[in-house]
Amino acid sequence: MIRKPPPPLPTVVFDVPDGHGAIEVTGDEGGSLLLLAGDPVLLEASDGCGSVGWLAARAGACGPGIAEVKSLTEWLSAPELIPHPRTGQADPPDPERLRPLLSLLAPGRYVMTAEIAPHRLRVVHPRVRQVHHWYPDEDLALVTTDSWPPRDLATVRSYRDRIRTGTALPALVALFPTAESWVGYLLDGHHKLAAYKQAGSSPLVIRLTPAEPRPFRLEDLGRARSAFHDGTPERAHDALHRVFACLRDEAR
Repeated sequence: MIRKPPPPLPTVVFDVPDGHGAIEVTGDEGGSLLLLAGDPVLLEASDGCGSVGWLAARAGACGPGIAEVKSLTEWLSAPELIPHPRTGQADPPDPERLRPLLSLLAPGRYVMTAEIAPHRLRVVHPRVRQVHHWYPDEDLALVTTDSWPPRDLATVRSYRDRIRTGTALPALVALFPTAESWVGYLLDGHHKLAAYKQAGSSPLVIRLTPAEPRPFRLEDLGRARSAFHDGTPERAHDALHRVFACLRDEAR
């Protein structure tokens, strides 16, 4: 019996004409840079080793944290999104429900989807000015933008109990550089993600993606190089050095 392919993922396309630019992602599925309040904060990319290796890095502690530039409503704790029992897909929410967060994005057009994450999900939490390496064998990786694991254990337990009942599933919000990207930045939902892991369930993810990928900018990469560097002399064979060399070739 031939298995039918899953139906197209429901999408919502929306504009952010007057975004404050506090949250921006540049790059593509080969690597990206997350900027908060204009400062490079997180990087993820192929490690340039000629294999399937990947890396993520976090800037110094002086940079802004996601909690300092976001403001979300309690609606995300129970957004009333109903995933399809077979495909895991859900109709995306009305963008107005996410307006407190969307107004912080860089101006432009975005695409939003919502679905249950693949079973094989990796949580990536690079330490400050350290490089996190891994060989991806999963379908999705989420890079944390806040404390991990979350410190408020009572909140995690509350979400976990709700998840186990199977009603009013909480949603995570992640920003991806392109529709094809398998690595994204977790903007909201660290407590919810920890709760899903405790419950042994795959999380419901609202995925935000620029309609047109935003290319790297040379000035951002120049600042990122010093922000991610730990102060030791750079060596040409270092993975992070190779990544920045490749990104400079792609930048405008």
